[in-house]
Amino acid sequence: MLRAALVALATLATFCAAVAERRPVIISTDPGIDDSIALLLALASPELDVRAVCINFGSLHNTSQLAQNALDVLSFAGREDIPVFLGATSVQLPASGAHANTSLSAAEFIAHACRSWHPAPLLVSLAPLTNVALALSLEPKLPELCPDLYLMGGTVIEPGNVGPMSEANIGNDPEAAARVFAAGFETKVASLDVTRPSWLSPDFLGKVRDLPNPAGPFIWEITRFYERAYETVGYEGGMPLHDPTAVLLHLKPEFYQLHRWPVTVDTSPFPSVSRGVLLVDRRGGPKSPPPPASDKVHFPMHVDAAAVHEFLLARIGSLPTGDVFSA
Repeated sequence: MLRAALVALATLATFCAAVAERRPVIISTDPGIDDSIALLLALASPELDVRAVCINFGSLHNTSQLAQNALDVLSFAGREDIPVFLGATSVQLPASGAHANTSLSAAEFIAHACRSWHPAPLLVSLAPLTNVALALSLEPKLPELCPDLYLMGGTVIEPGNVGPMSEANIGNDPEAAARVFAAGFETKVASLDVTRPSWLSPDFLGKVRDLPNPAGPFIWEITRFYERAYETVGYEGGMPLHDPTAVLLHLKPEFYQLHRWPVTVDTSPFPSVSRGVLLVDRRGGPKSPPPPASDKVHFPMHVDAAAVHEFLLARIGSLPTGDVFSA
């Protein structure tokens, strides 16, 4: 009994320490299925203080619908206090205005927050990097003001999902990705090289469904379409863990083996088959000189999938069970 009490006290101390050191977060997203899971994961994490959601085209070009999707998830989580900003509607076009009691666009908001917030916000991109690139245009010192960027996108050696070696978030706006990668952010990239090996099996999704809070059944319901879509192309159930991996890279970097490599983005004009491909320079051996300090993009090439699944299930299971968190 004493041991159980000590464990409980240690857990409480860890939670309180995390709350005391919460990092403000801005999430740029094109809310679909896995974006919603990523947002719930961030909201469930005491280390993170989600301050705003910025909408970027991606899964749809209708950013109003994407904003509504985000608002629905926030409402479901009882977090209507978090503002949602409309952002880029297409490749490198000016952001289109804002949602809810403000005239700021997503890019303007990101630039403003990075100039004025202390500590600096963590930037998490789950969509094409257009919002971040536009914010960089407004504030060239953005990588100094907000150095930490976590994103889902690209692939190093895994096959692509919109081209032979191109991934949707990078492929939908390669020019924005090229500019952001070259800007000097301390970037961690949740590429297909770890999001696919983190595959959520039907058994795992069943465990999520059976969690004793509304979040579990909610995630189960929204993943039905996703899982069926993968079954139509030959997968035997389940789905990859794309967008939540960007959040996990910050929360649990020890689950991944990160490599710092120089990278450029192929911006060949459409319809080039190489458009959006990440050109990652992996040359060299264990004793080769490291890349220049200016190359700050990190790629995880191995993941402890079992640890990811255990952590994700626990975090989603920690979300409230009462009336505050209900559909």
